Amino acid sequence: MNNKNKYVFIVDNSMISANRIFNALSHITSILKVDYAASGKEALQKINNNPPNAVLLDIKLPDMNGVDMLQQIKQIYPNMVVIILTDYPTSHSFKISKALGVHGYYNKANELDTAIKQLQKLTK
Repeated sequence: MNNKNKYVFIVDNSMISANRIFNALSHITSILKVDYAASGKEALQKINNNPPNAVLLDIKLPDMNGVDMLQQIKQIYPNMVVIILTDYPTSHSFKISKALGVHGYYNKANELDTAIKQLQKLTK
């Protein structure tokens, strides 16, 4: 994959949210591939098998906390772009995410467009 064509991975337990994010990403011509997982375990396996350029990560997952998953991703891939998209933003998870090196932390309900713009800047 060349530098112009990016691979983005969505981790979200809600298919409705994942589809909304996927649709927002479909308008970005530099994104060649988008993959998805509904759980942290599935996502980590897929990310380790084929590391993406960026991960859009939900906080609430059925099998683990998104912040814990962020920590695992950053241990293995310290430079990977990770943006948190959550319906449940809290100052506590924001502070921990920032300390772990997250590239953005956004509310899915009203900041999806801003998160996508941030993703575009970070993956140029």
